Amino acid sequence: MTDSVSENPPSSVRGLCRVAFTNDLPGRICALVEGVAPNPGEWYVVQTPEGERLGRYQLFELPVLRRPQGRLAGTVIRPATAEEMTVAENLSTLEKLALATLRDLADARGIPLKPVAAVAPLDRDVVYVSFAAEERLDVRNLARDVSRRVQRRVEFRQLGVRDQAKVSGGWAACGRSLCCSTFAPRFNSISIRMAKAQNLPLNPSRISGMCSRLMCCLAYEAPVGSQRRRAPTSS
Repeated sequence: MTDSVSENPPSSVRGLCRVAFTNDLPGRICALVEGVAPNPGEWYVVQTPEGERLGRYQLFELPVLRRPQGRLAGTVIRPATAEEMTVAENLSTLEKLALATLRDLADARGIPLKPVAAVAPLDRDVVYVSFAAEERLDVRNLARDVSRRVQRRVEFRQLGVRDQAKVSGGWAACGRSLCCSTFAPRFNSISIRMAKAQNLPLNPSRISGMCSRLMCCLAYEAPVGSQRRRAPTSS
């Protein structure tokens, strides 16, 4: 599959905005081409690595203050038409069917996996299905059987536990949306030393995120914590 959204957006891009692809997740940072003036609440066609998807320009979103590192989620290319909205609704039903079919087949065959998300682009005859599992799995037979049910080619993508949290979204212990699903461009290396440097309790339930791994935000103040530990004490 060709990745049509590079780290450098096309020259026609005039700015950046946040577009939500589902109602459950915060908006993702996308490029905005010349001639498209997004209005809150309206839907737009976004060119993504998976193909054309519909995204909604939200009214209350975190502002894009600077270009993020790495690849953008997509490029907003035009307002969605009524026909595209209807097609997207049908594809949403197809996505749910693919996830439900995968869940039922995996349970029946005792395959330890968790369906996470499905994407059926407007311009491609394929459904991309993401799932999480502890070990690497051979899911070729599952892909064939799910494809028969949804009458469309199916491609599976296995995710790690941190990527699962990023795709699924949720609320962190601070009461805000997960960093990985909002603004963090990539996963940083987190160690228990970062928690020790900040004098945080080493109880796993206190310093672990939804992914059951150490919280990404431990890295935010780790340099400051290290400096405090190295600072000389007054006599």
